[in-house]
Amino acid sequence: MPGKNAQDPVSYRPISLLSSLSKVAEAVILTRLQEAAESHMIPNQFGFRKQLSTAQQLLRITESIREGFDSGWETTGAVFLDIAKAFDRVWTDGLIYKLITMRIPGRIIMLIATYLQGRLFTVRVESNLSSERVIRAGVVQGSKDGPILFHIFVNDIPSPRNCQTQLWLFADDTAVMSTGTSQTIMEDLSTYLTQLGKLLIQWKIKVNTDKCQAVYFTRRRSNPNPPMLYRRPIPWSNSTKYLGVTLDKRLTYKDDIDNIRNKYNGVKAHLYPLMGRKAKLSLRYKLLLYKALLRPVISYASPVWGAAAKTHIQKLETLQNSTLRMITDAPWFIRYKNILHDLKVPTIKDFFSKLAINFFNQIDNHTNPAIRSIPTYDPTIPRKKRRPRTLLLQDNSR
Repeated sequence: MPGKNAQDPVSYRPISLLSSLSKVAEAVILTRLQEAAESHMIPNQFGFRKQLSTAQQLLRITESIREGFDSGWETTGAVFLDIAKAFDRVWTDGLIYKLITMRIPGRIIMLIATYLQGRLFTVRVESNLSSERVIRAGVVQGSKDGPILFHIFVNDIPSPRNCQTQLWLFADDTAVMSTGTSQTIMEDLSTYLTQLGKLLIQWKIKVNTDKCQAVYFTRRRSNPNPPMLYRRPIPWSNSTKYLGVTLDKRLTYKDDIDNIRNKYNGVKAHLYPLMGRKAKLSLRYKLLLYKALLRPVISYASPVWGAAAKTHIQKLETLQNSTLRMITDAPWFIRYKNILHDLKVPTIKDFFSKLAINFFNQIDNHTNPAIRSIPTYDPTIPRKKRRPRTLLLQDNSR
């Protein structure tokens, strides 16, 4: 895995390599399985499903937190669970049982059973090859069917009984959140985590409590006692990274934008031989590289956090400014707005607004009940000015 210690065996994932014929068969099975299972999927599960995305799930979370902020007295406590080797530890017999209870057609179940059971693996280190070992658990990583099989395995995860407690799922990225007074939050989280912990043990799903994080989203300085899972406290953190976005306890997105800048500069450094001032690549293709590889680093999930403070957004505008000057080899006295005009590239602020229009049009007309439950509000109200829909006003005001 990227960024992990290459000398540690835990850093490696068992990716299965399938023949071309097997890939075709897998695609056919996936289509049939999706048709049979989609109507049974819980609406909170957004991972690898059609018309559902990480940005939509992030919007659900952040808008719920903002509702607490805007109320003036409510806060939000959230626990972000780390499921250890989620895809590798799926209990195969338990998965087959859940396929049966979901009333998936018998022939598909038989195909999946033969697909998952009796698999073998070996390990090669240089010229040394280990003996064969039996794979006793897990779905096939690197396969098309793996994600939906995992979804089916965790599809009976209990929904919170209290309307103030909410569940967020994107494949194995799981978060539990409660909004209210500090006492209510702790009672709700404790009750649900106890219920959830029993189910995880029953289905042999292991949670790495040392890597779980909890964030108390509030503008106050004091925090209540930390939530507990398996009688072990999950300490409060000032921020956490969920679905690629860093959420700090005040939702300023300062840490996230700093991370974006670091990632952007890293990608830019790798592309410098192609995009630098002295690179021989034509301006047309340099600009194409920027739009395809660099700008998406800046704009990922921007409809969620794009209404952050102007000082934060200006940092991203500076990234675009320096990159466009580099690829055009523009001298220092050429104004940024002239470069944008000549290249027909919008400012970052304008680009975020255009993305937000498409994003919120899809949100407002979506069929998923979890998306339809996202809080709505009038973005012209002053206390709502830091919420995502204000991006639409920025575009309409021109």
